[in-house]
Amino acid sequence: SHGCFLRECAIEHSIVGVRSRHSGCELKNTMMMGADLYETEDEISRLLAEGKVPIGVGENTKISNCIIDMNARVGRNVSTNKEGVQEADRPDEGYYIRSG
Repeated sequence: SHGCFLRECAIEHSIVGVRSRHSGCELKNTMMMGADLYETEDEISRLLAEGKVPIGVGENTKISNCIIDMNARVGRNVSTNKEGVQEADRPDEGYYIRSG
């Protein structure tokens, strides 16, 4: 059975999906859907060396009140919606915000 890897994370009122791999992040009131596959340590090292983001949530990232889609890649040092925006359509920037 596939689980997830959480190291030094703070998880509050959240669901962490299968094959999620997180280290040093905070999730609050969040649904993280997980991943279809695990990236190997070699794949993760290669992605990071190329300046790319592995599947999952990066270190020192704070996410609250979000639904994170399957196979999402969230980088290091990210904070979601500091301004408390309720509605936004920004597909060119890769996100939407919906109330409710």
